[in-house]
Amino acid sequence: MSKFALTRELYNQASVQEMTFSQLLEQLAPAPAGSKLTAFENQLKEHGIVTQSIPEKGIIASKVEAFYRTEESKVLFPEFVATQLRESLSQMSILPYLLATTTTIDGNAYRTIYCDDSDANKKATKKVRVTEASELPKSRLKTRENAVKIWKYGRAIEASYEVIRRMRIDLLSVHVRRIGEQAAQDEVVDVLDIIKNGDGNDNTAAAVLKAKADLDPAATSGKLSKAAWIRFLLRFYPYQCNTVVASEDGLLQVLDILYPNDATQMMDFLLKGMAITARVELPQQLWTNVTLLYNPNVEKINNHVALYGLDRRYAVEKVVEAGSDIQEADKFITNQTQVLTISETAGFARMFGEAAKILEID
Repeated sequence: MSKFALTRELYNQASVQEMTFSQLLEQLAPAPAGSKLTAFENQLKEHGIVTQSIPEKGIIASKVEAFYRTEESKVLFPEFVATQLRESLSQMSILPYLLATTTTIDGNAYRTIYCDDSDANKKATKKVRVTEASELPKSRLKTRENAVKIWKYGRAIEASYEVIRRMRIDLLSVHVRRIGEQAAQDEVVDVLDIIKNGDGNDNTAAAVLKAKADLDPAATSGKLSKAAWIRFLLRFYPYQCNTVVASEDGLLQVLDILYPNDATQMMDFLLKGMAITARVELPQQLWTNVTLLYNPNVEKINNHVALYGLDRRYAVEKVVEAGSDIQEADKFITNQTQVLTISETAGFARMFGEAAKILEID
């Protein structure tokens, strides 16, 4: 058994310390050196709860009711649901490719911090010569005027208390992962929205560049040209456009200019690497490898196909309320309700305004 008491109060303690229940367990009962299990997984093992079937080894997952054997084992159930949700949010969508950082908060209100880069403060954000004994120019970190909007993402499973208890744990995991995947898709929609429209604060909406009017007047209307693509990437300097999100039409247009479109051109493309004996280097890294992502929710601009480009290192911050993903699961145990709510309370904010731009293929 545990060397300390597993109680629901630990969730409150984790929330106050702005960490997950699993993270708190790593402090209270860290896994032995060399163990491949986390502290939470060790607790599951100690309480005889098998979460995954391995048929070829004759191992069958426990039923959910295994969490209800003791008062201590009940405490593990909310974190198990939360763990499955967190894993699916990070693994089942393009969301991780859009985030610079994730901030955990202990309430439902948060104002992001940004570096003041206004025209009046430009000198403070650049390296300038300073005479001896003089003060260095200052870059000011400030809080935004408007708070980040926090929303609940997730779904509710409606079933009798008894049905949930009699399910195999790995079957419940499938449903939780599917809910997490849908929640992640919903979050991506909101990320795309704040890239386009901003997060409610000044200078957080992405600038829109027109492929033909702004970048390549010689381009065919409605068709992305190589010149427009390269100039779009260059407009990010000193940032880098390392991520592009596109709809089906946008994705095809990008692929069309990046890769040869017939067998002869493809063969020539592959052979050039062997034939060329000199190369051009760009030490400034004016552009880098671009992660190309598909999402059907990329909206058109003025009825034109659009590409959302960003430097994911600096563009979007995710804000998560500590403990929000376990509260409803805890209520399910305590009150023996018929609805198991699986959700995350989160919001998104723009960080550096110039780290995201939109290419309108006009």
